[in-house]
Amino acid sequence: MSAADTEFLRLLEKDIDYFERAIERFEELIPRVSAPIQDQWRLQATVRRNFAMELEILLDKAEASAAPRRNKRGQNDGDTKHSDSAPY
Repeated sequence: MSAADTEFLRLLEKDIDYFERAIERFEELIPRVSAPIQDQWRLQATVRRNFAMELEILLDKAEASAAPRRNKRGQNDGDTKHSDSAPY
């Protein structure tokens, strides 16, 4: 794994932690506002929680693609193909 890959994964983990803490703080404020605003804020919290989950999925995929693949004998097979069909 290159230094750039390591740095990307570190920053992605930091972003996930930030969003999770922000959601928690945001949800703590919900009871302090009026009912119509609470509904809107709950919806926003749900959207932010979904975004944090998407970042976690991205992190899992990034870690999996950055790890060297092993063949049956436990050796790196040199396969550098991406695991999904998205164009790169």
